[in-house]
Amino acid sequence: MVSSPDAAGKGGDESPSDAPGPGRGFARSSRLTSRVQFLEVYDKGRRVSSSSFVLFGLENHRGECRLGITVTRKVGNAVRRNRIKRVLREIFRSNREKLTPPIDLVVNVRQPSVGADSRALEREFLRTFERLARRMQS
Repeated sequence: MVSSPDAAGKGGDESPSDAPGPGRGFARSSRLTSRVQFLEVYDKGRRVSSSSFVLFGLENHRGECRLGITVTRKVGNAVRRNRIKRVLREIFRSNREKLTPPIDLVVNVRQPSVGADSRALEREFLRTFERLARRMQS
């Protein structure tokens, strides 16, 4: 099998040390991928706001949280939008074990999140998630 440097991550050869370990990746099963899934969370779920984003949640019966992120062009150019999505995915991935109960989450990013420090965003995300979880239980 011949592999090019461009093929890494796209079906090309990948060394075992580069492969994500258990709990380190962001598998497709951990994502909201379709418009229908997003609309269901918006329509049937609960909403909690913070200064950097609005978090929508809908309880699921999959045993784990799933994440969907929306970032409008009002937030910034493509580089800024993609950066904030990467940061939020990493926050979700690294705190997955703390996120209970299992909820389908949609994060609508607001303008202030662009300049925010990733640690501050992480604290805000976890606080907002806790508020959402409490609201869903009541």
